[in-house]
Amino acid sequence: MTLDQALVAGILSDDGWPYASSLPVDSRDPGRFHALFGRDSLIFSLQVLPVRPDVARATLRALAGLQGQHEDQETDEEPGKIVHEYRARAEPRFEEAGWPVRDGELRYYGSADGTAWFLVVLAALVDSAIADELSACWRAASAWIERALERGRGLVRHGPRQSRGGLVQQGWRDTSDPLQASGGGILGADGRMPDPPLADADTQAVTVAALRAAARLSGEARWLSLAEQTSARIAAAFTPETMAVDGADRPVPGAGSQLGWLLWADALPPAERAAYAERLCRPDVLTDFGLRTLSSAHPQFSAGAYHRGAVWPFDSWLGWGGLRAAGRAAEAERVRTGVLAALKRLGDAPELYAVSPDGPKGIPIANRVQAWTIGARYALEQRWDGRLRP
Repeated sequence: MTLDQALVAGILSDDGWPYASSLPVDSRDPGRFHALFGRDSLIFSLQVLPVRPDVARATLRALAGLQGQHEDQETDEEPGKIVHEYRARAEPRFEEAGWPVRDGELRYYGSADGTAWFLVVLAALVDSAIADELSACWRAASAWIERALERGRGLVRHGPRQSRGGLVQQGWRDTSDPLQASGGGILGADGRMPDPPLADADTQAVTVAALRAAARLSGEARWLSLAEQTSARIAAAFTPETMAVDGADRPVPGAGSQLGWLLWADALPPAERAAYAERLCRPDVLTDFGLRTLSSAHPQFSAGAYHRGAVWPFDSWLGWGGLRAAGRAAEAERVRTGVLAALKRLGDAPELYAVSPDGPKGIPIANRVQAWTIGARYALEQRWDGRLRP
């Protein structure tokens, strides 16, 4: 099948980069992410890269134009950092909630992994012209990752927030309050917030991929050495049952879809990969309709929880690529066909869904048309995993 052009039209800006979600398609659709998001827009760009490389170029240029230049604790801006969320005219709700809106504009940098995704997409594009054009940008992004690893004792960590508003957890499982009813973010088994600065497994995975991307872009072997060091640090800090480590390097337990990210990115030493793949394939994580964000055996699990039980098509796409890379072809195919079946049954391109004994179920908080769900459907249909091979 080809890319759904009708859905794509609803999420592409006039400049060619994707909004994270469309505007609401009906009264039941929150449609709340109709903005440029670093992480989301880049992942969609990677998913559709084989057929729409123009989207990647537009996204990279837009984000390069917003790249962090100085330190700002209110906006989480740092030199070289890629913006998390940009709204030229933010809705009043953002300022009312304490977000750093200035002269009506929201330019917020609270993302631990957006900068890494910038490097991954630029390297995957294999376009020397735009790599040269954005040379100063990707070099600054690489330097930001290197500094983040240094201050994080070999891991990229986030938090605590130094100002009101914004996100207290800044991996892709991001949230302003992990105790809220929607089930966003990461909690310990006892329901408490882990002590920051938090290092989530998902962010570490894409960090390793970004270091290899920096090596490709620069031709400098030192980035490969740093990737190997980071991989070893991950192996020392994490197990297949670990979702994150807190500021004191205590593990935050929870098997889930993050294991697929680590496999997708080749972020683990070869000897560790089989155990992670085996854990990902157990029935408390692998369902008939995709990979759960959190094991159903975890005390904080709920099938409809935003990051603690629901299934996200983009997240499962990465897990599919990771399982395939680990040699688990049968289970990878189960993920691929299961997500496609769920999307066909639910219609539109939902941000996430619950998996119950009766199959996939819609979740009210989910956007009905999410960019990286459109991209996941295309990439799964085409068997494109977007991986940067070592």
